[in-house]
Amino acid sequence: MSPMSPRSTRVSVIAATSAAVVLAAFVVVAVAAARPSGVAKEAGPLAGHPCLVMTGSGDPAFTKNFNPFTATGLPSGQFVRGAVYEGLTVSPEGGKPTLPWLARTWKWSNGNKTLTLNLAKGVKWSDGKSLTSTDVVYSLTAGRQNKVMDVIGLTRPDTNIASVKAKGADTVVIGLKTPDSQFIAATLNSTYVIPRHIWSKVADPATFTNPNPVGSGPFTRITRFTTQDYVLSKNPHYWQAGKPLINCLEYVQASSNDSALALAQSGQVDWTHNFIPGVDKAYTSKDPAHFHAFYATTAYPISLVFDNNVYPYSIVAFRHALSLAIDRNTVSKLGEYGYAPPTDAIGLNGLFPQWVADPKVKARAQAMAKYDPTGAKKLLTDNGFTYKGNKLYDPKGNPVSLDIHVISGWSDWVASNQIITKNLQDIGIDSNVKLEPDWGSWFPNAFATKNATLLWQTGSQASPYGYFNANLSQNSLIPSGTDASPTGNWSHTANAQATGLLNQWKVTLDPKKQQTIATQLETNFLDNMPIVPLFIGPRWSTYSTKYFHCFNSPKNFYGDPIFSTYPDNLLSFTRICPGGHAGP
Repeated sequence: MSPMSPRSTRVSVIAATSAAVVLAAFVVVAVAAARPSGVAKEAGPLAGHPCLVMTGSGDPAFTKNFNPFTATGLPSGQFVRGAVYEGLTVSPEGGKPTLPWLARTWKWSNGNKTLTLNLAKGVKWSDGKSLTSTDVVYSLTAGRQNKVMDVIGLTRPDTNIASVKAKGADTVVIGLKTPDSQFIAATLNSTYVIPRHIWSKVADPATFTNPNPVGSGPFTRITRFTTQDYVLSKNPHYWQAGKPLINCLEYVQASSNDSALALAQSGQVDWTHNFIPGVDKAYTSKDPAHFHAFYATTAYPISLVFDNNVYPYSIVAFRHALSLAIDRNTVSKLGEYGYAPPTDAIGLNGLFPQWVADPKVKARAQAMAKYDPTGAKKLLTDNGFTYKGNKLYDPKGNPVSLDIHVISGWSDWVASNQIITKNLQDIGIDSNVKLEPDWGSWFPNAFATKNATLLWQTGSQASPYGYFNANLSQNSLIPSGTDASPTGNWSHTANAQATGLLNQWKVTLDPKKQQTIATQLETNFLDNMPIVPLFIGPRWSTYSTKYFHCFNSPKNFYGDPIFSTYPDNLLSFTRICPGGHAGP
């Protein structure tokens, strides 16, 4: 799944639970209280909600930018992909079968090198014009107009796409150079279709704010926009009969973590993807019949990430030592309130445990993630690091420092980082938590890993291919100092052996061969440790069924429950039902 978007907003430290009391002895988390922002002023917390109301945390003042290529880090872009623009297929979280969307059927031919997509008929853009194969071909090849529009890697030198052609009004034929077992679940799954008659006339897609978007999605009309909230209303031309089931989506500002929680507790907000410590006491107990939390852990890891081209991060032994130095169990229990299980050193035990099948690899991954500060120190001194008193010096004689940057409002990450930095201090590293005031201050340097930080991982939900491809493949390499979100290659590294293995995996449809290759990649990952996996990144979802129901839940799990996750959010936006309902 790519490109990246803000996946999991964190909130709040307002609830005093037993875990919080324990944590207080370990760290001090300072979070400023804030007045809740205005929400649907014509509908107070006890009135029915005309729109499904959502919020994040720590959002800056809203600017009217609905560009699907550039706005996903902004409040206005939280669900521009999914609400306004939709794709051809949906491969949901957790390896669930791929679902048809704008492409209703598809077929491989020519030795699995030609993919024929049969599109839904009668689809219209929100301005009433017909959506045809010409729009799909344009969307898939728009990278030739401007690289910012290249969502399938067409302009990359190593692209495997040979051709994209229309065949009549309702058929698109994609030709590949070689078979690609990941093409539908990984590449096609991330695409979204844009209208050619609009975007082909845009002079600079990188700066275009798209203030009045034209899309084919379920919610395309901007019926209110202020610096604190906006409303997307139902597309009158939506092609799926009877859908969406609800009238509108509203996204509201929560300037801080306390503000976001207050909005949820009061019932002013129906749905958040925010972390809430002690969620049972802080949220669900306020209205047990209607307030629910679903923190899905079938997910990729959150990892400590830095640019591996920067010394001393470039030293593999240093990265191995960091893995041993961090107490993942305490981070999970106290920093993440037990909601985010610790990972092994590979990081796939949440989403793809079945793929780590070799007992020796599994044992090594667990050993490399064991909290062992003494072992970390020995590993460092065995590889040219030295100590002067309690201070660690790198092989060049420089004192080692590692400051980890995090948004101040993401209180679980703040707490986790305080534990991590204490762990690093214990092995002689000068390490501190560097607080950034908001998303806009944090993400430019974080996404380019100019600053060390925690970051999430995404990839194909069908297999761990995408995870290894993002972290090890030359095909995903993003130069140092530049935003790595297009491929998730946050560490700006690549490995030739891993690239060869991934190329083999890509062209084989044989599950046994894929498993053998996965085991080799797991060994390579442990050998090089491009990132340091720490804990599973739960798919946070707290939601109220007071005015709407049919949300993702443990008993009704149809995709990623976070509303900004594309394309899974398409399933939510077309399935969530109007009306109150007691129960999940």
